[in-house]
Amino acid sequence: MKDLLGVVYSSRSTRPLSPDDIDRLLLAARANNADVGVTGVLLYGAGKFFQYFEGGRLGVDDVYERIRRSDLHSDIVELEYGEIPRQLFRNWFMGFREAPASVLQKLSQEHWEREIPWAEDHMAASAGIQQLMEFLGPLAR
Repeated sequence: MKDLLGVVYSSRSTRPLSPDDIDRLLLAARANNADVGVTGVLLYGAGKFFQYFEGGRLGVDDVYERIRRSDLHSDIVELEYGEIPRQLFRNWFMGFREAPASVLQKLSQEHWEREIPWAEDHMAASAGIQQLMEFLGPLAR
């Protein structure tokens, strides 16, 4: 198994973001993520970000460092940083969905640590992953 990591965090936007701001953010993220083999999904709404991203250790650490330095957000709360058995979003260099505040709050309060870390099936996924996949619906499959 490759040394795969998954990271989940939430943060607060430092200013309201326009659709153009989001487009620029996603274009830059997708290009960089493709270069380092990182995939995932970003949710934004009500002035809050929620992101899950995954990939090899070096790529994930590179992306996470860029995220921490970004002036687009503050109050980063890391919900999970750890090994994962496989990439869930291997075709999304950065998927995106707008999300209502209630969904972002629920995801931020979920349990993200996997109950059975070595199991690869979705039934062993954390409550947080299950909730995220439910929100994304068929889009994520």
